[in-house]
Amino acid sequence: MKYVPPLGEAADAAYVDGNRSAGTKGSLVPAAAVEYPQREIDHAISFFGLTPVNADLQQLRKAIEAAIAAATGGGDTSQFFLISQARSRLKFFPEIESADGKMNVTSPSAGTVQVPTSVTFTHRGSYPVSTSDYIEDDRTFTTLANKTYHLRWTPVGGFALEDLADSGYNPSVLAENDAAFDSTYDDMLIARVVTSAGNVATITNLVNKDRLFAEERIEQTVTGPSVPGAYVVTATKTTNWARAPKVAGIRGNISANATNPAGALDSTSGYLSSYSKDRYSSTGTVTSDWTSSPSHTGLVGYVHFDLVA
Repeated sequence: MKYVPPLGEAADAAYVDGNRSAGTKGSLVPAAAVEYPQREIDHAISFFGLTPVNADLQQLRKAIEAAIAAATGGGDTSQFFLISQARSRLKFFPEIESADGKMNVTSPSAGTVQVPTSVTFTHRGSYPVSTSDYIEDDRTFTTLANKTYHLRWTPVGGFALEDLADSGYNPSVLAENDAAFDSTYDDMLIARVVTSAGNVATITNLVNKDRLFAEERIEQTVTGPSVPGAYVVTATKTTNWARAPKVAGIRGNISANATNPAGALDSTSGYLSSYSKDRYSSTGTVTSDWTSSPSHTGLVGYVHFDLVA
């Protein structure tokens, strides 16, 4: 209902008590000020299935509980989990609700980086946020030449472009790909921005999903041994994730072929001799441990990645 002011007063005038000793006249109460609140409460009580009676002065609260029960399936309302509580308690990483999990930030012109409109992402697994909720000025940033930036979002500060050379952002002078800069529950790393001498931005948009995983077998040409029998195959899996992967498994194999049949070798397997990983890619090197050194021409090698974050 709309506010009903004292009789004869302005639309938003407040009610005052009368005070005879001070000569203050009390407000005149119009009938609507008494009737309308009662009708609003009566309607709410009836709408949610209760019959208004004067003997029960807790019916409005019961009607509200009935409405909540109808929407949630019932239960003790003291056990309900509020969205505000979910946004501080649920352990979910931010998730961009696009086909590739990226926000696909652009650079409209040299010296400018912009977050697009109409991209939805979910905070703490419960609260939807749209980039359209932010005005253009809050989504557009100015860059300087020869800089490396991180574009981030937080629920309190919104979007921000952080300079890696800024001691406030990077007091320990960490490398850009250090896991300390990865997305957390309340701080989403959206993209890396690197500017040239001409202030032209190269943007690496990053995948933000609550769960990140990838599996791929990559075949590569086998190179000759640095020591007898140590044939090598190296492969790289590009991820461009907002969090560095935990290496669930990197394995590989270097197999015999017609030129070098299994019988000529003491083994047809390889071992993972080295690997590296960050949010952008993972690389694995598989090395054979053969005692002999046959020709590596035509040898088949692969590296298999199982990555999660």
